[in-house]
Amino acid sequence: MFNWVWDLLYGISKSIFAIIDNLLGCANMLCGIEPIKYQGTEMDFLTFLLRNRNIYYGFAGATIIGVILVILFSVFAIMRSISSDKGGLTPSQIYVRVGKTLLTFIFIPVCLVVLIYLTNIFMQSLYQATLGGSPDGVGRFLAGAFGQNARKSGVSEYFYLEKDFNYRSTGNMRGYVDLNDYDFFFSWIAGIAILLAIASSLLMFVDRAISIVLLFIFAPISLSTAVLDDGQRFKLWRDQFLVKFLTGYGCIIGINVYALVVAAVTKNDLVFFENSTLNYMMKLCIIAGGAVSMNRLMALVGNLIAQGAGSNELRDNAIATAQMRGLGMRAIGAAKSVVTSPFRAARSSYNFYRDQKEYGMLSAIGKRLGLNVASNYGKMSRTAQTQARAQMQERENLRKTGSFDGLGDKKGKSVGDIINGGSGNNNGGGGGGSSSANNKKNNVGNKLVENSIMNNNKNSNNNANK
Repeated sequence: MFNWVWDLLYGISKSIFAIIDNLLGCANMLCGIEPIKYQGTEMDFLTFLLRNRNIYYGFAGATIIGVILVILFSVFAIMRSISSDKGGLTPSQIYVRVGKTLLTFIFIPVCLVVLIYLTNIFMQSLYQATLGGSPDGVGRFLAGAFGQNARKSGVSEYFYLEKDFNYRSTGNMRGYVDLNDYDFFFSWIAGIAILLAIASSLLMFVDRAISIVLLFIFAPISLSTAVLDDGQRFKLWRDQFLVKFLTGYGCIIGINVYALVVAAVTKNDLVFFENSTLNYMMKLCIIAGGAVSMNRLMALVGNLIAQGAGSNELRDNAIATAQMRGLGMRAIGAAKSVVTSPFRAARSSYNFYRDQKEYGMLSAIGKRLGLNVASNYGKMSRTAQTQARAQMQERENLRKTGSFDGLGDKKGKSVGDIINGGSGNNNGGGGGGSSSANNKKNNVGNKLVENSIMNNNKNSNNNANK
């Protein structure tokens, strides 16, 4: 019922292994472990670059400059030897050194090609020896290593070396292991660590190839100073070349060694603690620690060649990686700006239309130019003015309605008082007033009523006579 879950989890693992194999294939070609084909001939990448016609022309031009410099430096050295009383080199010794330097110019390309060829042979053997027996990359080895605890009965410990084994096929993998017991978590941790190491190393391999070509072209110029400094400048060139040349191999071999260590640590036979949780955490710490240390492998190899050279290489690589990360972020920002530009243009057009409708065309244009317009000084928009007028009209209507109601109530109260013969205090007797005052008020009220009735009758008689 839950087989699809295990298929999904293994799909993640095999995808990581496949990406590792693909990236390692690119790295191995840049490094020279795997050959490339050029016009039907197999050769390593560095040999292809050094044999390139344009690069060879650059080396030839540098050689001519180097020969001129050797002649100038030899003349200066001879003059210094003649005028010096400190017993330095004799002119004959200087001539011998000049001859050695000129011969070295000729043998530099041959020596480099032979060095690259022999080193590639040795490193290919070492690379194959650290693959754990896998014939086609570290991905097959990792798939088999993390499935050791899930092997079915009768399946060999080295099942991943069989010809029919294909870790990229989930169905094929199920024929060898029970996926519900596969070490998925360990495979993800180690796989992601190897991916990050290879991704950061690819930048170094490209830099390595370009640096070796540059050192190849500048070799005659560095060698030309051997007449004056007994080859000290050329020794610096040699150390730089070897560091650039060998650190790439060290990183590739280090990744294979890390895979071997991870495969050994993840076996159930290895027990650090009786507590399974502590044992699991210990293995996880070893895997994570090895992943962090992989970035320092090239520094380790470089320091074996020259003191501090590997550490400087690691620092330069970290700076280049940071710069590449910054370029990537800027590229993402530029792509985001391109994608969102139509929406920003539509928004800007809509805002301009609204501004010119509310404040006028001149104000809208001035606002886009960054000028202070009427809206900056408190001018109300047309919509705001309409709303303000509506509110004022509403308040005026409310005020008028409220005054009429108050007047009607006041008149009604006065008439009521007159008809009742006075205020409501007559019923209560009081508020502290005298009875004579109340009687006086009643008399006045009665007189007003009588006068009103008489006036009405008089008006009626006049109308009748008419």
